[in-house]
Amino acid sequence: MFALAGPTLEREFRRFAAHPVGVRMLAEDPRRDLNAFLSDRAALSAMPEGSFGRAYLDYLSGEQMGSADYFLEAAELEDKARRFGWSQDHLWFVRRMANSHDLFHVVAGYGRDVTGEVGVICYTAGQIPLLPLRLLLPYFLVLKPSQPIRWARFVRDAYRHGHATPSLACVDYEALLPEPLAEVRRKIGVPSMQAAHPYGIPGKGWLLDRVERNVALV
Repeated sequence: MFALAGPTLEREFRRFAAHPVGVRMLAEDPRRDLNAFLSDRAALSAMPEGSFGRAYLDYLSGEQMGSADYFLEAAELEDKARRFGWSQDHLWFVRRMANSHDLFHVVAGYGRDVTGEVGVICYTAGQIPLLPLRLLLPYFLVLKPSQPIRWARFVRDAYRHGHATPSLACVDYEALLPEPLAEVRRKIGVPSMQAAHPYGIPGKGWLLDRVERNVALV
């Protein structure tokens, strides 16, 4: 995915580095470790009911999710940094964004079922124009949904939802996690799910239902 990203990663980093949040974070010493912050279940559970942090913890459903340690180890990012010529700032930025998938779920409002996964991938493609994500969009349209027209609208609208949301790479998650989720969405400028999906969420259909059952067995 990093190889197929082309100049997208550089553009995203430059956007972050020019944003007030990015300017402040890149000047910090020591740098923050978002993965360690999100892995602290005790701190998250101590946050107020209805907060972003508690919603994130609820999304994890008490399972051993939420840590990007496995991804960070498997991705061998130090090797990628040498191969692609990343600076230490680029490497830190990629590490920080390793947790973006689950955070995007909570901020955007997509659930953990297979429909929510499709939704958040389309949403992410609208946020970040990564070629691998955009190549998935036409594939999603042929998954034999129960309501083909509503499903096509859902895929389209999830992409537009992400595109309409200001960059989630430029968010101070550590500061916002203790705040009410509704207020966090308002501050970031995230459209509501009702506004993003005026036609509602379509049924999955037999193929997506089968995919979901198979994943649950793994």
